[in-house]
Amino acid sequence: MARQMGRDPGLKEKVKMFLGLGPSRAKSKHSEWRQPEYVITEELLKDLSPESALSIRVRAMNQICDLAKTKKFEDHAVEAIWASVADLMEPDQPAEGRLNVLNLLKNIIIGQGDRLGFLRAHFFRVIKDYPNNEDLVERLEVFKALTDNGRDIAYLEEDLASLVLEWMEFGLSPDFLLVLVNLVKFHSCYLESYIAPMVQMICLLCNRTTSSYDIEVSLKVLDAVVCYNCLPSESIPTFVITLCRTINVKELCEPCWKLMRNLLGTHLGHSAIYTMSRIMEDRVYSEDAPLLRGAVFFVGMGLWGAHRIFCLKNSPISVLPSFIKAMNYPNAVVSYEIVLSIKRLIKKYGRELQAVAWDIVLDIVERLLQQLQLLRSSELKAAIHNVLSAVEELFDQNDFHGDEERFFDLVEKNSDDRPAASVVNLITYRAQSIHPGKEGWVQDLQKLMDKYFRNESRSVVRMKVLDVLSFALSINRQFYEEELIEKVVTCQLAHIPEDKDHQVRKLATQLLVDLAECCHSCHFNSLMDIIERVVTRSLSLTESAGQDTSSLEDVKTSVLGLMVILQTKLYTLPASHAMRVYEMLVNHMQLHYINLYSSPMASSIRLQVFDFFLILRADSLKRVGLPNKDGAVRFSPYCLCESVMESDKRGSDRKSSGTLSPPSGSPSLTSQGGCPRMGCLPFSLAFGVILQCLRQETDWKVLKLVLNKLPECLRYKLLILCSPCNIDHLSASLCMMLSDRSASDRLYNTPDGFSRTDLQLAVVPVLTALTSYHPYLDVSKQREMVRCLETGLIYRCAKQCVVALSMCMVEMPGILVKSLPVLIVKLTHISATVTMAIPMLEFLSTLVRLPHLYGNFAAEHYVSVFAISLPYTNPSKFNQYIVFLAHHVISMWFIRCRLSFRRDFVPYITKGLRSNVLQSFDDTPEKGSFRARSTSLNERPKRMQTSVTSSSLSSADESSMAQADDSLKNLHLELTEICLDMMARYVFSNFTAVPKRSPVGEFLLDGGRTKTWLVGNKLVTVTTSVGRGTRSLLGLDTGEAPKDGEADCSPYMQSEYKDIPKIEVRKGVQPPRHRVRSMSGGHGLRAGSEGISSGGSREKTRRIPVKKEKATLADFVPVLTQGWAEILVRRPTGNTSWLMSLENPLSPFSSDINNMPLQELSNALMAAERFKEHRETALYKSLSMPASSLNPAAGKPTLLQRSNTGRWTLDTPVLHF
Repeated sequence: MARQMGRDPGLKEKVKMFLGLGPSRAKSKHSEWRQPEYVITEELLKDLSPESALSIRVRAMNQICDLAKTKKFEDHAVEAIWASVADLMEPDQPAEGRLNVLNLLKNIIIGQGDRLGFLRAHFFRVIKDYPNNEDLVERLEVFKALTDNGRDIAYLEEDLASLVLEWMEFGLSPDFLLVLVNLVKFHSCYLESYIAPMVQMICLLCNRTTSSYDIEVSLKVLDAVVCYNCLPSESIPTFVITLCRTINVKELCEPCWKLMRNLLGTHLGHSAIYTMSRIMEDRVYSEDAPLLRGAVFFVGMGLWGAHRIFCLKNSPISVLPSFIKAMNYPNAVVSYEIVLSIKRLIKKYGRELQAVAWDIVLDIVERLLQQLQLLRSSELKAAIHNVLSAVEELFDQNDFHGDEERFFDLVEKNSDDRPAASVVNLITYRAQSIHPGKEGWVQDLQKLMDKYFRNESRSVVRMKVLDVLSFALSINRQFYEEELIEKVVTCQLAHIPEDKDHQVRKLATQLLVDLAECCHSCHFNSLMDIIERVVTRSLSLTESAGQDTSSLEDVKTSVLGLMVILQTKLYTLPASHAMRVYEMLVNHMQLHYINLYSSPMASSIRLQVFDFFLILRADSLKRVGLPNKDGAVRFSPYCLCESVMESDKRGSDRKSSGTLSPPSGSPSLTSQGGCPRMGCLPFSLAFGVILQCLRQETDWKVLKLVLNKLPECLRYKLLILCSPCNIDHLSASLCMMLSDRSASDRLYNTPDGFSRTDLQLAVVPVLTALTSYHPYLDVSKQREMVRCLETGLIYRCAKQCVVALSMCMVEMPGILVKSLPVLIVKLTHISATVTMAIPMLEFLSTLVRLPHLYGNFAAEHYVSVFAISLPYTNPSKFNQYIVFLAHHVISMWFIRCRLSFRRDFVPYITKGLRSNVLQSFDDTPEKGSFRARSTSLNERPKRMQTSVTSSSLSSADESSMAQADDSLKNLHLELTEICLDMMARYVFSNFTAVPKRSPVGEFLLDGGRTKTWLVGNKLVTVTTSVGRGTRSLLGLDTGEAPKDGEADCSPYMQSEYKDIPKIEVRKGVQPPRHRVRSMSGGHGLRAGSEGISSGGSREKTRRIPVKKEKATLADFVPVLTQGWAEILVRRPTGNTSWLMSLENPLSPFSSDINNMPLQELSNALMAAERFKEHRETALYKSLSMPASSLNPAAGKPTLLQRSNTGRWTLDTPVLHF
């Protein structure tokens, strides 16, 4: 690196050397000249002299040429050599000699140039005064060596210009031009007076030669003239014309534009622009296309091009008229260049152009469009339309300041060749003038539709015109709807069904639908005629024609539009519009199944139409309605689900049969003048299509929708029954789908894992809803329905089938009465699962309330019922609701079965409860007690006396029960115990669960003493009678008497109660309310509401002393009311009570018992009863109560009437004496 730095002198040294101030050059020269000089010998000079032969002289000259290149000759050696060979330059000498002399001069000049001095001028004259104009190449070589390619003209300054001008006349070669470039660059001051002819000659060379290299070198000379000298003004036309022609050469575009740019940047720039404008306007050059093209290019590029000359002050408006003149003669090249220049102007400076400039630009564009008709150039056409597009961009940006109307006239004239976006802009502009404020606006709209809709093939343009039409209709519909429909819509859109563009068909159909929705005039039918032709188009895809799903969008749009129209027309007049739309929908759906459309678009249409049909509703006045967005159904005041004539016919039938007339608000009773206003939308038409769907539909989504929504639709019976809907066909179709094994094979568009069961799950709910139509079903159809449901019990739809059979049991009992025993047995084959629990139990719970259905059940059928119910009592598998419902079903069926069967069912039910309830808690000790309890059911009298129930389920090991949830366990154990108690109660007889005390019992036990004991899970209450007086009998005793349920118990009796053995109570049994267990372990309880007393109180009655002259009824009342007792046993499943009396006389020595007037006692009780009724009536009258509401005697039994309330009572006291 140091060595390199040492060799390379610094910048400062280089500058000194360049300026000649450094010593290095002098030293080098000094050292150079100190080299030994070569001496030209006499022999060599002799060989060069004229005395020698030419060949010898030539050889000597060659030798000197070699020496001159490498050696430095001695002083005056060059003069001696030239003196020896000068004669060879004479005209009479051979050309070979002259050429060798010229070669010798070139080598001497190259080798000894620094020491020639004035010899340079001599050698220059030799070249200049050459005897002829030949040997130009050799002479030029000597001249190049002499001037160092034009850089050094020392001693040549005076004669140089004349030689150059003379040489240009006959020897203007590229090599000379290159030398001339350097001469102009370095010595232009010596050539100044000769620049004009030099430029003229060079321009002439550029125009004549075909060599691009010659032209390129010539341009370099001209560039040197422009840059290093002043171009004469008289040379500007020639200079400009040369460049305008030369610019057409592809290889020379760049240097040519560079040269012109340099010229335009000088003070001659405006003159050059003026010159080019004159060229474009001059008729002489009107057919010179290359010249005009170059002029247009240079003007455009210089004034508004990418590298514009900012020093030029010419505005576009000053040169644009020249462009128009340049197009007087049509030429594609010139026109294309003008288009490019105009486009460049608009792109860069379009926002700055004023209206006048825009007028000229539009004139140019218009002239170009006219020439385009003659030139037929595709490139020119594309360029012109690019200019129009550029203007449109400015218009869209609100930067166009020209005449908009004129511009869009140009676009409209060439709209066929314009892009779709341009035509859309044109339509948008024209639409602004289509309004009622302008005369003939309807005709303008019609013309616009004619040109850009009917006679146009581009979808975007046609759709834009439809948007304009739609906007015009929406704005002016109120006043000009009929005129627009008649003159524009029906004329222009009548061919829409046959149009090949599916996008246009879709948009036009939507326009027709929107217009028809709000059209209430006579033109509605003409609109519907067009829509109907669209609706009836085929929905089958033709692969050969290249159709896809999008080609059917117009049909879908029309069908969906019909539904929208129907929703609107339901609530407007005339009703005939709604009727026609409804019929069109139905007819279209029929076409689907007639032609078996299976495309995705067809399935989508069916899906939405069926969804629409199945939300139709009807009210009690038979008005058709549809739900709104909020779900509320709005009914039509003008459309019924049956015809007015049919409604009138039914009304006349009712009158003739004597039935009541319909309500006054019914539409069927409207006046005759209002009848034509009503429309009929019979649901039977839609119902028929639904039936076709059930039989022929292959798309699972559509079929699933129909099956899911059909049950809700069947709820509105008036909608179904007012029109002749064939319910039998519906039932047959559903049964076929349920029983046919191949029904699911025809379906497609199904989810993964789809099977026949999925279809059955959707069909069964419809059959369930159809059961309510049993009066309108044929008996055979009803049987078929039940048979299909029974068949479905073996599939996964068993749950739904059981629910449906429950409905059939209620709605069609006559059909099920024979097959019910077999059905019960089939139900036993269904596993007890959580899914099946509720339907099965609800089925049995419903059946038990219909005794006429199971009246012929045998014992095995009841066993089947219990076999179905018992597994559901397992609390570890089922929730509490299911377990409770299972216990309910078991209890109800046990009570409802025959008495002769009950005793046999007890072991079976007991075993089932043990295996499902007790084993679920794993309570082994409890099973023994449960078994003892179950075996005691057939020994009820013994159990009642010995308290077998003391060994009930409550004796389980407490440590074992603590392992589970005590509350839940106790709950289910109590349920089981209640069930066992129920069977113990009803195994031998039927009676009510709540006894009712008779009036005699009330009289006998009034004020008696009461005591209650807890025995196992039963409360045993004993009530004894006390003697009461006659006033008490008549209800007149106002003294304080013990209240009902209050009795006294002496201390002696309390001591006896303590001796009663303690009865252990099962833990977990909740005692009844108001029960209090005694502290001593006994079972005396206090219950005020139940008549339980824990202490005795003496009877405090007020006795009226009378004289006992004769035995009367009053004397026997105290005696008769003594010795009676009531036993009340309260159990979980009901209460049992009976009345008993003490048969032993009160005293063995009393004889009054034989003299008791029993008949008088009975009469007195009846009289007392009437007296109480009289008092109650008087009391209510005093409180202003209606007397009719007080009739207590009507609800009370007579004294001699037998009580059948489950209480064992005595009809008369006579039986006990």
